[in-house]
Amino acid sequence: MKSIIIKSLYDFICIFALVYISYSVFFNRNKKEYSLLKDKDPIKSYIARYNLNMKKTNYKTVLRTLTFINSLIISLVTVIFMNVESTVWGIVISFVIIIVLIYSLYEITGKYFKRKEK
Repeated sequence: MKSIIIKSLYDFICIFALVYISYSVFFNRNKKEYSLLKDKDPIKSYIARYNLNMKKTNYKTVLRTLTFINSLIISLVTVIFMNVESTVWGIVISFVIIIVLIYSLYEITGKYFKRKEK
């Protein structure tokens, strides 16, 4: 039991580091400034959803936070999927966890940034 937890933790750390670095390098390379974002950009959608004032909120902080959250979700769901023996149950559990994590973590950070503006 202890070796499974250590192996899962090791897998999580490796996957998280890989996803975070690749997400930062490849996806955030062109998103250095808020004014350069396109209309259908997920970051712009996040900012509009929580009505964040980008004059009061630091854009780079929002970008880093969303990168961290997305990397956390991807790596956590991947490790859970790898440890479930049945593929069908792995997909079902992963889907439910993705929905819960996206909604809860985005909601928490959106409210945090909104409260920090005031």
